[in-house]
Amino acid sequence: MEVIDAHCHVHSPKWVKKESENDFLIKNFDVCSLETEIIQNMQEAKVNKTIIFPMPSIFVNLEAANLYVTYLAKLYPHYFIPFAIIDINSQKWIDLGVKGFKEHTFGLRIQKDKYGNDIFSHKFKQSYKIMEGYGLPLLLHAGKNIVERIKYDILKSTPLLKIIIAHLGADFPETNKFQPLKEQVINILKQLKNIANIYYDISAIHNTDLIKYALDIIGTEKIVFGSDFPYEKPLTVLTRLQSLKLTREEMRNICYLNIKRVLPD
Repeated sequence: MEVIDAHCHVHSPKWVKKESENDFLIKNFDVCSLETEIIQNMQEAKVNKTIIFPMPSIFVNLEAANLYVTYLAKLYPHYFIPFAIIDINSQKWIDLGVKGFKEHTFGLRIQKDKYGNDIFSHKFKQSYKIMEGYGLPLLLHAGKNIVERIKYDILKSTPLLKIIIAHLGADFPETNKFQPLKEQVINILKQLKNIANIYYDISAIHNTDLIKYALDIIGTEKIVFGSDFPYEKPLTVLTRLQSLKLTREEMRNICYLNIKRVLPD
């Protein structure tokens, strides 16, 4: 069975800016993850290809990290599918060969109006339109207001943009010891399940019951395999998925066919 891992970070601590020591992502996830480790774990899990992108911290030199991702994809085209961390220069990254973009808001794109109400940043509106035009997907980790952002912000102006929601939409709140909230995930899946161009990856979802809930709500044709390497090995996630005793066709949907539908030809 062919397998594509849709969620893998490429990261080197040398890309971290010095003023980042208090950033949550850097503080907790500053782990070296370069091509040798990624390929070794792909081979261990018999993964055919992997979507790679940098760690999406604002304290990472994302220009250098995105460039390295495009370099790796040219060096190892049989292993890697390059995604860039989204910015306002999307055409530049498309010209360099990226096949999609990752956005990790972590609350940073929520702005307030003068009355204290949440509003949406329009910083990446043009990038979304360019992506939609090229048929390139957005891998989105959008935080607590994900339903509102997708329904009333992103899809209003780019209704055909293909979106992969990371981690089944989980927000990992500190109040829950950074673990997914079952009620939140189920609520997101139910509200977005009828939108045809939205998919969901299972990276960082360690609870098989939560994956079962997702399967019941949206079925196997909307779920995408992702490991979140280096924070979890692809073999570990595949083993967890296999424990659900899915049919071969269901496994093929999750591990290969769904992401192939999302990626550009």
